[in-house]
Amino acid sequence: MASPVLSFRVEASLAEKLDQLAAATDRDRQYHLKRALLRYVEAESWHVQAIAAGISDADAGNLTDLSQVKAKWVKREDDCTDGEG
Repeated sequence: MASPVLSFRVEASLAEKLDQLAAATDRDRQYHLKRALLRYVEAESWHVQAIAAGISDADAGNLTDLSQVKAKWVKREDDCTDGEG
């Protein structure tokens, strides 16, 4: 099965940097573009999944009271400043 072809435009300066990278590593543009796209998609997919999990938790009622969160951070700040005096 043939791989899908993706095509998009970039600034000339970015294409030049990509060509420099390709020449320096003895790899072609496609190699670097595939690696970059894979890393980006993995990172963004994780983020989207984490948001969906958080929404599911919220929909299920698994929430933390805002006053508890604030109290935790106030205590943490107090603990940090206690050692300075």
